[in-house]
Amino acid sequence: MAASRVGTLPWARETLGALRGRDKLTLAGQAVRLQGQLAGSLLFRRNSIRVDVAEIEAPDSAIAKKASDLCASVSGEQLYRHCCRAYLWGRIFAQGAGIKFDDELLYAACMLHDLGLTSAYNDCARHGECFTLDSVEGASAWAKDAGWDTRRQDALAEAILLHMNVMVGVEQGAEAHLLHAAAGLDCLGLRAWEIERASRDAVVGRFPREKFKGALIEIFSAQGRRRPKCRAAFLIRYLLFRPMIRLAPFSDGEKL
Repeated sequence: MAASRVGTLPWARETLGALRGRDKLTLAGQAVRLQGQLAGSLLFRRNSIRVDVAEIEAPDSAIAKKASDLCASVSGEQLYRHCCRAYLWGRIFAQGAGIKFDDELLYAACMLHDLGLTSAYNDCARHGECFTLDSVEGASAWAKDAGWDTRRQDALAEAILLHMNVMVGVEQGAEAHLLHAAAGLDCLGLRAWEIERASRDAVVGRFPREKFKGALIEIFSAQGRRRPKCRAAFLIRYLLFRPMIRLAPFSDGEKL
């Protein structure tokens, strides 16, 4: 039987988030391909996406409000603002590439993708080797309570699981792709050069970062120490995750 692809729901069920040798090779291969894509992006799409950030609003639904309320109730201010920025970045990338997506699903994925990093949901998946499994445990309970069907629940879960991969293509789900791109920009500065400076400044002005880099390094370093088989540990050990956070093109008001 073929092994499930890293970051997918079947993979999470098989491995509980612990990377196998083949998974590490997959992530390393993704890193090589990503370098080529980023180089092309930097050369040919510099500051090409222009968006009036003030016009981007969260979905106007009770379900979206519940997702925001859940995130705000269990997250610290830095983590909550990161989730809010992720949604804005996702919307900007979608507009720039003309990607069609389920707005409510994207919003829920952005607001709930880091539940596993909060004390309320840490280890709720029991024996999981990746915080995304804890996030999925909480997000899936939320989605079921919201009345989402199984297909939509699975799409939410997989978007959250996949966001810690090195690459996530649109073919893996528009919302998964957009969440991954958004988190990569907010945490590492990836593809920031594709968005005009005024739009980037507007996102950060709306949800300030305020020493986010230092907090992020601390959070993921702790994850890597505690769960040495997880993707966070792999990114830190082999893919320069900490230096990339420090070099992200944002001023967070701190010295690292």
